[in-house]
Amino acid sequence: MEIQSRVQLVVAIIALLFAASAHAHHIEYNITVPPYEVKDEDAYVCVSGILPPNPHKLIGVIPRARQEVVHHILLYGCAEPHLTPRNSSDVTVWRCDMQPVCNGPSSTVLYGWGRNAPELHLPEGVGFSVGERTGIKYIVAQVHYLALRPPGDHSGVTLLLKPHAVPYAAGLMSYASWFQIPPGKPSHLIQNSCCFKSHQPLTMFAVRVHTHTMGRQVYMTRRAWNGTVGEVLISRDPQLPQSFVPTPRHTLAPGDRLTVTCDFDSSDKTAVVEAGPTHNHEMCNMYVMVYGKTPYMTMCDDDRLDIREDSPGALPRRATLLPDPSPFWQPPRPQGGGSGGSSSSKGGISTAPYGEATGVATGPDGSLWVLYRGSRMWREDTFDPDTNRIKSKAPVPEPVVVQLDPDTGAVLRRWGGGVFYLPHSIAVDVEGNVWVTDVGRHQVLKFTPEGQLLMSVGKELTPGSGSGQFCKPTQVSVLRDGSFLVADGYCNTRAVWFDRQGKYIAESAPLPPVVHSLLADECEGLVYVGSRESAEVRALSLDPKTPLKLKATYDMKAAGHGMVWSLRFGPYGEQLALTWKEGETARLVNVRFPAIFWPLPDSSRLAPHDFLLGAAPLELTGSGDRLFAVYVAPVGAACEGEEEGEEGGPAPGAGCGALRKYVVVPAGWRLPDAASLAAAHAASKEVHPGDAVLLNNTQQQPATTTSSSTSTTVASGGSSSSSSAAAAAAAPSGTKAAGADTATVKGGGTAASKDGAKEEASKEEEEEEEVVNVADDYEEDVAGDVVGAADYEAAVEEKEKREEEEQVEEAEREADYEEAFTGVRPNITSAAVLAAEKAQQAEEEAVQAGEERFEVLMTDKETSKRFTSTKGWALALAAVMAVVMAAAVVHFSRTVMKDFSMPWSRSRRGGAAGGGGGLSGAPTAVASVVPGGAVSKGSGGGGKGRVAAAEVEAARERERLLRSEP
Repeated sequence: MEIQSRVQLVVAIIALLFAASAHAHHIEYNITVPPYEVKDEDAYVCVSGILPPNPHKLIGVIPRARQEVVHHILLYGCAEPHLTPRNSSDVTVWRCDMQPVCNGPSSTVLYGWGRNAPELHLPEGVGFSVGERTGIKYIVAQVHYLALRPPGDHSGVTLLLKPHAVPYAAGLMSYASWFQIPPGKPSHLIQNSCCFKSHQPLTMFAVRVHTHTMGRQVYMTRRAWNGTVGEVLISRDPQLPQSFVPTPRHTLAPGDRLTVTCDFDSSDKTAVVEAGPTHNHEMCNMYVMVYGKTPYMTMCDDDRLDIREDSPGALPRRATLLPDPSPFWQPPRPQGGGSGGSSSSKGGISTAPYGEATGVATGPDGSLWVLYRGSRMWREDTFDPDTNRIKSKAPVPEPVVVQLDPDTGAVLRRWGGGVFYLPHSIAVDVEGNVWVTDVGRHQVLKFTPEGQLLMSVGKELTPGSGSGQFCKPTQVSVLRDGSFLVADGYCNTRAVWFDRQGKYIAESAPLPPVVHSLLADECEGLVYVGSRESAEVRALSLDPKTPLKLKATYDMKAAGHGMVWSLRFGPYGEQLALTWKEGETARLVNVRFPAIFWPLPDSSRLAPHDFLLGAAPLELTGSGDRLFAVYVAPVGAACEGEEEGEEGGPAPGAGCGALRKYVVVPAGWRLPDAASLAAAHAASKEVHPGDAVLLNNTQQQPATTTSSSTSTTVASGGSSSSSSAAAAAAAPSGTKAAGADTATVKGGGTAASKDGAKEEASKEEEEEEEVVNVADDYEEDVAGDVVGAADYEAAVEEKEKREEEEQVEEAEREADYEEAFTGVRPNITSAAVLAAEKAQQAEEEAVQAGEERFEVLMTDKETSKRFTSTKGWALALAAVMAVVMAAAVVHFSRTVMKDFSMPWSRSRRGGAAGGGGGLSGAPTAVASVVPGGAVSKGSGGGGKGRVAAAEVEAARERERLLRSEP
């Protein structure tokens, strides 16, 4: 009964610990340099290993290096490294100052470390997608040894990976260039400038700068919208620890001109210093971490952006557009009565008919803005053919400006009833203001997001061709300085430029009709104008000296495409056109390379009027890169045959111009079924990335283990050793890099969690910028979730089963050898205790090298605990529970072995003294191995053969212990 009670206590404690760890699992993956001869100084050594199966999110990096040994470490993401490991337990290493890091054109810098900088943890809900079905299938660590590599060095990093989705994709904007620094200059500036090209705004959250010894300051400026020098976004001393440090939460808008400047001091130099890789050269590097809905990775070199078709976040060439299969995508029904999204009828939002969708745009917050036409349709008799005036005397009564959730289509806001006569297109500027063109009013109108009118340009209900008039304007494009361009398109066939206050600046020469769309590209200094019937796209100058002068023409018809209806940006700022001709399939076409296009399925009668590129729901891809979504606003063609509505036209019906959504599916992808999507959506929650916080500067653990270089560690609810499980399981959800149970595969130093109490105290005391880093406060609801890589859990279960079988076998051996296979001193007489201690000392001396390795692993474990621990009451609870569990296990083991061994030993030996002592509860005798190989026997006796067998078994057990993690 006593034993049963103890067993129940241990089981209860373990269950409680595992329950506490349900929200705290992740995978740790070590990449460190294995034994590899390096004979030169300034050597660059690269090492790569196979990432865990299935996509994962990289949410943090723990450096394993010291400044005295390593100058810096860079992590590269590759589709294929220069040398590829053969299997998951293999590792490859090569000199990458002589060979490339990645094969092929694509390589991405993910992380950089130098000068004993602390570890990196990304903000809440942000991560890099790595592994299968992502743009980064391999990660390569490039380690720069300044001097000769010392013996026993195993420098590298530990990657923190999550096997499930986070809502925001991390990206990196890298700046590096080639330059020369003249001697004798106390201040010499090197600049590197590029323009930010994208389809989405990005938010910066961390930065790392890098120079060699001459660097004094590195800073980034953004050119002001009026063309002046502008504001300083980032400034940092490169001689401080070279980690990623928090930055102010600046939002970067497409078209921002960003310049990185390095200030060098060459006062003590007598010759020109060039840019280069060794310590005799210099560098001017900045790495800016950003996040958005889809990945963004670029390298800037003096106005040249390194963007490739296989870059993470690029629009895949070999892809198919399919209707979004998500059961939760339910945009408003044209006939009204609320949308499929449950929030559409909440908060007093009108359920009046929406009609056909005619325009779609996105706001700075990522939400959709859709322009509908309510009960009005554009028919042949809508306008007077002689005056171009609309015949309707009253505006559309329904509110037609609608803000939607991009994933579900739920209505967030709706306004605009009684304002518009025939709304045509919608746009949203960088400040969130909403712009609408109305071909019935012959005006362009600017509103706040709440619907308050701020400005109107053009004469209401009066068409004209003067500098302050329009005739059926079609679209507006707003520049970052607030000036805007208007496609004055059905009657006047021109593009017109106005300043922020609506004052006329310039207009183009007559363009082919109908001037239906335009797209301002501030990076190129051009505005692209789509002429619908002529199927052309013309590029006009935005240079104030030659405003709206023709620069180039792109003929879509000659390339085999239909009429040009709309123009939008692609992921890296490429220009995309929506083309369609009745009876033919609509296409998205790369304007500059029209041989690259993507057909829209079942679109021959869709009449697509506008489109927008966005991000597909997380549920489709999990922890992989988000797919792209294409939103299409069609008009009228599907409405024929409906019952009559206003002015004798068809009433808005279920098929009339509803907003369509497609998913860009790369070749080889298979979308999940509806049931899986619904379950994933039900478990999801909204996450907003938090601000970066300051962390203490922790001393880096020297990587001097003698084990193999690459190891994978799994964190999922008690999959390995109980000591690490106790520390990890008690960490509550939402802690930074929550503690993890770890199981090392093929050696390597493991990583667990930081000391939370020390971290909390250090946070309160530390104020210097050089000791800051980015924190991860991501609180994930993972109830019922498991690690995505199923083979990990299978391996863990197999390991636990094998250990249990070994324990049963060992329990059946003689109690004389209990100390050899448990490491726990039995309850014996003082003489026996002394003998056992001598035997243990002999064993330690015999396997000194292995024990040293064991101690290093323990040191790594204790050091890494300081990186990922929690704090407060959770820490105290974890400590208490771990102590109780350890004490219970030890006591239970002693008792079971004593109770089991005493009668069994007496029956084997037949020794009256030993038996009597056992029956009365007195200590039993054991045989112990002492130094020199002699055997010390107790009163119970025993044969020498059993002692020899025990020696062999003890050696095997020690080897098992040394191969396992502490």
